[in-house]
Amino acid sequence: MIEQIFLMFIIMSGAAIVPFIGRRLHIPSSVIEILYGLLVFNLFIRKQPEWFLLMKELGIIYLMFIAGMELNITRLREEKRIIWYILVPITSLLLTPFIFMYMGYSYYIGISVAIISAGIVIPVLKELNLLDTPIGKAIMGIALTGELISILLLAFIDIYHSAGVSMMALLDVIKLIGLLILTGLFLKILYILAWWNPEKVEKVMESEDPVEEGIRAVVSIAFAGALLAYLSGVEAILGSFLAGVVFSYVFKSKGIFEDKLNAIGFGFFIPFFFIGVGADLDISLILHIRIIYTALFFTIAIFMSNILIFLMAPFMGLKKIEALGINLILSAPLSLLVVTGSLGVRMNLIARESYEILILTGIMSSILYPVLFRMIYPRLISTAGTT
Repeated sequence: MIEQIFLMFIIMSGAAIVPFIGRRLHIPSSVIEILYGLLVFNLFIRKQPEWFLLMKELGIIYLMFIAGMELNITRLREEKRIIWYILVPITSLLLTPFIFMYMGYSYYIGISVAIISAGIVIPVLKELNLLDTPIGKAIMGIALTGELISILLLAFIDIYHSAGVSMMALLDVIKLIGLLILTGLFLKILYILAWWNPEKVEKVMESEDPVEEGIRAVVSIAFAGALLAYLSGVEAILGSFLAGVVFSYVFKSKGIFEDKLNAIGFGFFIPFFFIGVGADLDISLILHIRIIYTALFFTIAIFMSNILIFLMAPFMGLKKIEALGINLILSAPLSLLVVTGSLGVRMNLIARESYEILILTGIMSSILYPVLFRMIYPRLISTAGTT
């Protein structure tokens, strides 16, 4: 028992120190958490206990809930550029896999390179106070739309891999559509209840609630979404993501309540996931020169997969420097890249070595591209008010 408590202390102590290191080095905390897990579990702890594996799964579920919560459907529908927000990720997800297959890689590697995630985007934009600027809204529009499309694509790949083209696959698709419809109905019911009972909603959002009724309810919703998805035959992360979307749509003004949810996630659940990703890596393998070169190539390929933004810039009303900034920050899809790699291994679509290359790629891109984005930040600020 004392060994398990000590291990918990080691993990949580590392998670507590990570934000200070990340802030000082201007590196995303999730990158350092992966490196911390890599060192701790490769050099000091050889076996991952069962409770740690469970916490890692809970971490990814909560991470996807937070990602879904950031997706503001109402705001996206009102955006004039919504067509472009959809077209950019779809075009990349269609073209990149074929290019990678032509180069001798699997189509799934191409999809992994082309996915878009908002996990790194949001904290970087918040740190630079760009979130509410025109350029920040454009970045978030593409990031969140791309993340939703990427997750749905992964769900359909999972269905196709497990059942192929068959009646069973059709049944799984119907289940997925049913999940979406059920989520929509649940959303509508919550919206009506919230509209008719504003005082109760205000109580749920009350920052001084001593027993945190609202927080308990929303955390339950996050894991209920994952359970519902699992029972429907699709990945649990899709359900938690949709649960986050539901919550965001119903409670548009979350204020301090959202800060509390983020605190629970990034302060406790989510670090287990990223530390667990590092724990799964083989330090001797990722230091192999061929692995490093391949990861560097994938890192460049991620940037090139978003190059379509440059071509679409005139139609989106963006300047070239703004298109470059969007391309750079969207080229750091660490959280969803890790998820995609994990699912690929689980579905036997990629080898273990390819998974570790993708993780190393995620680490490299999440260090390189945010740094480059910060370098052009002054020029983005000068144009932010004119976009």
